[in-house]
Amino acid sequence: MKKPSKETFVNLVYDNISIIYKICRIYSSIDDQDLQQEIIYQLWKAYPTFEGRSKFQTWMYRVALNTAIVGIRKKKIVTVPINTDLEFHLNNEDDENMNDQLESLYRYIDMLNNIDKAIIFLYLEKCTYEEISQVLGLSASNVGVKLNRIKKRLREMFNRENV
Repeated sequence: MKKPSKETFVNLVYDNISIIYKICRIYSSIDDQDLQQEIIYQLWKAYPTFEGRSKFQTWMYRVALNTAIVGIRKKKIVTVPINTDLEFHLNNEDDENMNDQLESLYRYIDMLNNIDKAIIFLYLEKCTYEEISQVLGLSASNVGVKLNRIKKRLREMFNRENV
């Protein structure tokens, strides 16, 4: 594949900037601008290796998630629950109840380990098991098993809170 131009890179990142924002919201603590800049820098550094065998978004997820996870390990960043634009279908009786449930969901997701956070994030982004497996380097069946365990754990957390 012919190496795309700097302009192509900028357009691709701009078209998919919400991926970076969402990952930063999940993995970052107080100031996510540093993580955003680091992700974009790592994308630019890795861009020459992008061969187009997968969708750009899949490759971008992989680089961005790896950057966030490695950054947390290096800096031992303490994450805090933050509101995101991610969709999650919860039983809602009213808007206030829905907001409380979403806050609980984000708090519970924050308690997960980094790989589980990535899996549930990609699932909430409506990625297929195959896409999640490509991003994280797991088999699709392993993604399915892990995702079922994560959902079960999240359900248990919700049930404990509502007892």
